[in-house]
Amino acid sequence: MNYKIPLCLLVLVLANVSYLVIVHFVPDWHVPYKDELAEALLGLDGTVFMVFFIGYLWQWRAEALAANDEEAQEAAYYEMPVLSPQNQDYLRVIEHIPDFLCLKDRDGHWLRASRSYLLSLNLQDVDYIGKTDDELIAFPQSNARALRLSGIQDKSAWHLRRKVKETRVIPRLDNKSEILEIIRTPVFDVMQNRLYLLVTGHFVDQTEKTKLGQVEQAFQVCHWCFVFLDAQFRINRVNPAFTQLTGYVFDEINHQPMSRIIDDQIELIRTDFFNNEQEVLWSGELNCRHKNGKLLPVRLDIIAIAQEGQEVSYFATLFDITAQKQSEQRVMQIAHYDDLTGLVNRVVFFNRLNLFLKEVKHKTYFAVIFFIDLDRFKTVNDSLGHDAGNSLLKDTAVRLRAIMREDDVVARLSGDEFALLLLNQTSHEQALYSASMIAGEIIHKLSEVYHIQSREVFIGASVGISMYPDDGTTAEVLLKHADIAMYEAKKQGRNNYQFYKKDYAAATQDRLLMELDLRKALEKNELQLYYQPQYYAASRTIFGAEVLIRWFQGSTKPPKMIPPDKFISIAEETGLIVEIGEWIMKVACLQMKKWLLADYPLKQVSVNVSARQFTDNNFLKSVEDALSQAKLDSKHLELEITESMLVGDIKQIELQLQRLKKMGIKIALDDFGTGYSSLSYLKSFPIDVLKIDQSFIREMTVESKDARLTSAIIEMGHSLGQKIIAEGVETEQQLEYLTHRGCDIIQGYFFSKPLPTQDMTNLLAKEAQRHLTSSQRKALPSSSQDTGFFDKGLL
Repeated sequence: MNYKIPLCLLVLVLANVSYLVIVHFVPDWHVPYKDELAEALLGLDGTVFMVFFIGYLWQWRAEALAANDEEAQEAAYYEMPVLSPQNQDYLRVIEHIPDFLCLKDRDGHWLRASRSYLLSLNLQDVDYIGKTDDELIAFPQSNARALRLSGIQDKSAWHLRRKVKETRVIPRLDNKSEILEIIRTPVFDVMQNRLYLLVTGHFVDQTEKTKLGQVEQAFQVCHWCFVFLDAQFRINRVNPAFTQLTGYVFDEINHQPMSRIIDDQIELIRTDFFNNEQEVLWSGELNCRHKNGKLLPVRLDIIAIAQEGQEVSYFATLFDITAQKQSEQRVMQIAHYDDLTGLVNRVVFFNRLNLFLKEVKHKTYFAVIFFIDLDRFKTVNDSLGHDAGNSLLKDTAVRLRAIMREDDVVARLSGDEFALLLLNQTSHEQALYSASMIAGEIIHKLSEVYHIQSREVFIGASVGISMYPDDGTTAEVLLKHADIAMYEAKKQGRNNYQFYKKDYAAATQDRLLMELDLRKALEKNELQLYYQPQYYAASRTIFGAEVLIRWFQGSTKPPKMIPPDKFISIAEETGLIVEIGEWIMKVACLQMKKWLLADYPLKQVSVNVSARQFTDNNFLKSVEDALSQAKLDSKHLELEITESMLVGDIKQIELQLQRLKKMGIKIALDDFGTGYSSLSYLKSFPIDVLKIDQSFIREMTVESKDARLTSAIIEMGHSLGQKIIAEGVETEQQLEYLTHRGCDIIQGYFFSKPLPTQDMTNLLAKEAQRHLTSSQRKALPSSSQDTGFFDKGLL
C-alpha cells in the first residue's frame, strides 16, 4: 500500500500545476463553472494535506508506543533474575569458597563473592549484593584503588570477549606482600549477549613462581634446541636456539611435523620405538635439515611425557655436533693417516694385510710387500733443514702413488720408510713379475731429480721385497722379512732392490746383536785407537798420524776384532757415532799432548768426522772440550771430512767449516776423487788438504789413467794452495812417482800399517832417537819441500 500515497500526491501536484498554467497563459479563458473549479481544487488540496497531517500524527504515536514496549521488554530481559531458593543456596556456596571468586551481572552488579575476595577489598562488612564497583567505592573502608582497577579490567574483559589476567600485590601485616593472580571470564548466552562476568583468583607461591620463571628463562636462553611435540610429533613450541639452528621461526614451523627438519627415520622412531609404552627415552644422532636445505649432524633426544587422563606428548632436544664430527674425523685422520704425506699409516697397512690374509686363507692368492728406505735422506734433512726433508717426503709419496694401482696400499711407516702392498695376484709367476717391474719403477722414479727450495736434489731408494705365502703367513713376519731384504739392498750398494732370502735373516740377527754389543763397547773399554803414520814424501821423515778405531770384542785371549766396515755403518744408523766420535776426539787429543810433552817428532793427529757427527748441534763444543781438556793447541789437530758431507745446505756447511778454521784447526778432504767430487767444493770451502783416495794409488802405473788423474789432482791442489796426501802407498815405485810429481805427504803400508797406541809410541821414540843421533833434537824437514804449510808456527 505504500505506493498509493506517492501516486495521490503526484496526481494532486499535476492538477494544481495545470490549473496555474491555464490561468497564467490564457487570461481570457472562459469556461463554465470556472470559479467552482478553482474552489473545488483548493478544497481538494486542503483535504489531502489534512489527511497527511493526521496520518503523520498517528504514525508518530504508534512508533512511540512501540519504543516504550521495546524498552519495557529490554528492561524486563535484563532485570536482575529472581532466583529460586535452590539457586540462592548455590550462590551462598560461593561465599564459602576459600579461593577468590566473584559473580557479576552484565552491568557489573555484584551477585555473590567469596569471603576471601571481600577481605582483599575490605568489603567483608558491606552489603555488596546488587551494587557495582563504583557504588562500593563510596564505602570509606573499601579498597577504592583496587575497585577502580577492577572496573577497568571488567570493561577490558567484556570488550575483548575473552579471559583477562590481572596480577595484584597484596600487602600483609608483617610488611611482606603476596602476589594475587585474578582472571576475569566473560560469559555470553547463545545469542552472544552479555550474561555474567566470573572473577576468579588465587595467591601464587612465589618460590614456585621463581622456579618456573627460571625454567622459562633457561628455556629461552639455552644454546640447546628445545622442542615440544604433540602425540603425532607435530611441533607446538620451540626456543630461540631452535631458530638459530634450523633457520625457522616458530610461526613457520608451528604445528608442522618433526620430519620437516629431521630425516625420515623420525617417523620410525614415533611409530616403532614409542609404540612400546615401556620406552620413554630415545637418543641418537641424525641429520637435521636447515631451512636453506643444508644437512647438519645433530644429537637428538626425545622423552615421552605422559599425564593421567591426557594424550601423551614429547619433549625433544637437539644439539649441533658438527664440531664433534669434525673432531672425530680429525682423530680418525690422525689415527689412520700420515699427517705429512696423506698416506695411510702402519695401523691401516697392517689392517689391510691382515684382512687379506684372513680372506685368502683357503684360496690361492699371492701378495707382495715392498719395504722402501730412502738413501741419503738424512743428509738432505740435516743439511737443508726439516722443511726440505718434509717436501722431499711429500714428493716421494706422490711418486709412489703414481706407480701403484688405486686398490693397492701405499703407506708411510715412519721417517723415510715406506711400505707398499700389492694384493690379489693370481699366480706366483705373476706376483714375481709384478714385484720386479714395480721395484724397478720405484728405483727409477725415486732416482729422478727432486726440486727442493729451488735446488736440485738427488736421492735413491733401497727396496726389500717379501711375498705371501713364500716368505711368511702373518703380517708381522712378511713386513719383517721385507725389512731384512731392504737392509741387504743397502749392503749391496744402495739404490737397488732385493727379494728376501732365508740367509738374510741370520745376517740381520747378527746385525741386531752387534748393535746391542756396540752400545756396551764403550762401557767395557772394548774400543781402541790405532794410528797410521804419515811421512814427508821427500825426506821420508815422520809428519803426523791418522787416527783409526778398532773394536776388540769379548774377554777371550786374544779378543775378537770387529773390522770398522762392520760396525761403523751401524753406529751411523743408530746415532752411536756421535758418542763414539766424541770419545775418539778426547782420547786422540790427550794422546797427542802426551807425545808432545815427550818431545816426540809428531806434528799433528788427523781425526775422521762422520756426517752425523758434523751436523750435530754440539759438534763444535765437543771439539773445543777435547782440546781444552787435553790442553792441546788446535794447530796439532786436523779433521778429515768426506765429499758426501758437503752435499746440502752450502751456507750452513761453509759456516761450520769457517768456525773450525777460526779455532785454528786444519780441514782435510778425504777420499778425494770418489763419490760426489766437485771443483766447486775447493772454491767454496776452506779446504787445507786433499787426500787422494787409495783406489787411484793401488792401480797406478807410470802411464795409467790413475797416474795421470793423480798427477792432475796434485797440480790442481797446489795451484789452490792446498797440500796433498796420498793414501794406500805400498810400493817403492808408487812412492817415487808421487814424490816426483810433488806429492807432499805419504800414508800407507810402505811405511807402516795402523799401529796401536803403544806401538806408535815406540815408533815415535825410535824416530826421536834417530834425530838425536844425527844431532837434531826436533823433527825438522830435511829438504825445502818439507818446509812450509805444515811447519808454520811449529819451529
